[in-house]
This record gives sequence, structure tokens and C-alpha cells, in this order.
Amino acid sequence: MASRVIEAEYDGKVLIPKEPLDLPVGKKVRLRIEVEEALQTASRFAQLWKDLASRPARGVSPDNESLRREYIYGED
Repeated sequence: MASRVIEAEYDGKVLIPKEPLDLPVGKKVRLRIEVEEALQTASRFAQLWKDLASRPARGVSPDNESLRREYIYGED
């Protein structure tokens, strides 16, 4: 089964392809509908995640003395 991605616009009744389909009349097809706004939101989220992952974590960095077992577990 050959497949390709095309853009279309909904006029309230039917989908109108933005390019010729080159299909014989009566040919059955399977459609997968992806709304453009949802695709843009997903793309923005992916970019945000990539940006966050590339930045170093900010905050307090404890010194080695503070990480000693005695301080963490309250041992004397």
C-alpha cells in the first residue's frame, strides 16, 4: 500500500486537497486527520523539552563536607 502526506482544507462539508491526488474516480483511501494546531503545539513542546535538556540545572550545590554520611544520617 503506497502512502503520502498531503495538506487539505475543510470547507464545512468536505476536505479539499491542496494538490492533485492523481487517483481514479471511486478509488477508496484511508485518511488520517491531524489538525495543524495540534501539530504546532507538539512541535513547540518538543523544542521546549530540547531547550530545557540542554541547560544545566540551577540551584544550590552542596559541598563535599555537607554530603558526609554523618550529616546525612545523623550519625556521630
